[in-house]
Amino acid sequence: MAEETPVITQYLGIKKQHPNDVLFFRLGDFYEMFNEDAVEVSRLLNLTLTHKGDNPMCGIPYHSAKGYIARLLRMGKKVAVAEQVGEVAKRGLTERKVVEIVTPGTTVESEYLDGGSNNFLASIFISGGFTGLAYIDVTTGEFRATKFPESKFAENVSKELGRCSPKEIILPESLKSNKEIQTVLETISVASVSWYPDWHFNAEKNYEHLVKQFKVANLNSFSLTKESPEVPPAGFLLDYIEKTTNAPVSHISGISVYQDSQFVIIDDSSRRNLEITFNLRDGTSSYTLLESVSNTKTAMGSRLLRSWLSFPLTNENEINSRQNHVELFVKDRNLLHCVRENLDGILDVERLAGRIAMDRAHAKDLQALKVSLKFWLKSQTILERYDFSMPEKDSAQKIIDLIENSIAEDPATVFTEGRIIKDGWSEELDYWKKVRNDFNGILEEYIESEKEKTGIQNLKIKSTGNLGYFIEVTKGKLDKIPPHFIMRRTLLNAERYTTEKLQELENSLNESGAKILELEHNLFIEVRNELKKYIPYLQQAAKKIAYVDVICSFSESAILYNWNRPHVLSNSLEFFVKNGRHPVVERHLPAGEFVPNDVSLCGSEPENSASFALITGPNMAGKSTFLRQNALIALLAQTGSFVPADEAKIGIVDRIFCRVGASDNLARGESTFLVEMTETARILRSATQNSLVIMDEVGRG
Repeated sequence: MAEETPVITQYLGIKKQHPNDVLFFRLGDFYEMFNEDAVEVSRLLNLTLTHKGDNPMCGIPYHSAKGYIARLLRMGKKVAVAEQVGEVAKRGLTERKVVEIVTPGTTVESEYLDGGSNNFLASIFISGGFTGLAYIDVTTGEFRATKFPESKFAENVSKELGRCSPKEIILPESLKSNKEIQTVLETISVASVSWYPDWHFNAEKNYEHLVKQFKVANLNSFSLTKESPEVPPAGFLLDYIEKTTNAPVSHISGISVYQDSQFVIIDDSSRRNLEITFNLRDGTSSYTLLESVSNTKTAMGSRLLRSWLSFPLTNENEINSRQNHVELFVKDRNLLHCVRENLDGILDVERLAGRIAMDRAHAKDLQALKVSLKFWLKSQTILERYDFSMPEKDSAQKIIDLIENSIAEDPATVFTEGRIIKDGWSEELDYWKKVRNDFNGILEEYIESEKEKTGIQNLKIKSTGNLGYFIEVTKGKLDKIPPHFIMRRTLLNAERYTTEKLQELENSLNESGAKILELEHNLFIEVRNELKKYIPYLQQAAKKIAYVDVICSFSESAILYNWNRPHVLSNSLEFFVKNGRHPVVERHLPAGEFVPNDVSLCGSEPENSASFALITGPNMAGKSTFLRQNALIALLAQTGSFVPADEAKIGIVDRIFCRVGASDNLARGESTFLVEMTETARILRSATQNSLVIMDEVGRG
């Protein structure tokens, strides 16, 4: 076997520190992979596999690395990026180190993200008879946690992971032997699952980590104590993010701890069968409730809409508050049009704020933020006349002014291209730009001053490759040569001189390119750091933009499809729908073809007081559609939306159960009858008088 080269030795040393990651090893203009990484990545990405000595090797150009990394992330891989640091050595070995670990749940680059979905990283830990579950989107700063009894582990873990659809999960090694978590992981779609020693989930250490991150004395204001089951997974998530991204995360400034009672509980099986955000056919959002109500204009609105559909409310006042705003736009279509027109110009302020906080924002990001805030201020001015609480405007205007004055209109995305800082922002930078861009003009000014001093009117500045810049004086004027002229060369009819000033100017020209890049880099960092002061405002504004966008989306659906406001009642079991339609089926049929249906349960009159309805009819009569449409109507009503019906009165439901089919479990060797009876038993154990249960052809097996 050939002896290892210094480069291979260096690679192996770094790889030893990151055994579970694909190592992108920077060599000049390429990222190279060796050995097992090369074999695996060449197969996954269809790259040519070569050899460096005895070592398998493949590589990709560094400028196109993001596309390849995105593909690896979708396959659940983690990528450790080792860059050349410091000066590239002309002889010997250039220093390299891992500057970032890109994982499916911690990436912040837009090329790796779906703008309309959160990119959640989740963690779970069992302590004190309870399961703590936390998840975070590092791109937005959204951080949530909950707990539930260990005795209901599988049911609740699948429910919560179904709600947040994490891209990556980090788990304690003590759960590896837990058969229930293995079953859950088989049923949900997660790109990456990693296991870590249990000491990472130390409660005291993670509590202190959260306290430090949130800059508080304790976590009482977040409804957490040192004993809270949510603390170990939440604290470890922060630690994991900091170590993988190698970036500040000041935009993660709090955590939302929620309880089941705040939202409608929908187990994962029911969520999938109702096709709320993903369909059963190919796992996309096509032909889902999400697609049918999605008229949002911004990425922030798209993410919030998905969240609202996953977390329907159980509080009557909160539901009515949303419905009041929807009704406002339904009744005032000019207002709706004006606001949506402005929303259309707003980019992802929430993720732009995250990129600024993590030192990842470039100049084009800042320009995008400026444009977005201008459109938002227009909307805010309109909405302030109505019942909308709005953030103050001063911060937005200060951000706009700062970016307007400092950043070039069409800046480059990388510092080496220049064109970052606007003319007039820095006198020093403007001077160096003038040296680079108008050096002939500077020389002209200088030679004119020398003509005036010496009285030699035919002085000329010339240059050659050997001498550089010089002043040429003809033989007839040599008697006027001043003392500060320094002889460079004598010719037949003239002499060539330089001066200290001319040498300074020439040195300035030679230095100008590097000086401009250095100044632009430093000035941009100063501007970006100044913008960090406004992160809390930007997050607040992003939440309000998202809220308005979703409300407008609901209003648009109500107008387009003739939906009406439901009456949502907190102290009632009534479920009354007149001329209800299935929101997804109706949208994909020609107008007027869907046949509406009524339902009335738990009403005040004897003829509609029953709490149970048995639906019968021939095949293809629409029984399954009817069952699902009423569950979706209840869900829509409790998100604050109008519903596809002429009239609806809905007592607030606390849970929605949808027992349909058994395909997921048949593959595990369980009979249809066993699956259906098991799920029916679970429904009977969990349902309350306020629960909505739909069951389709139970007992067929």
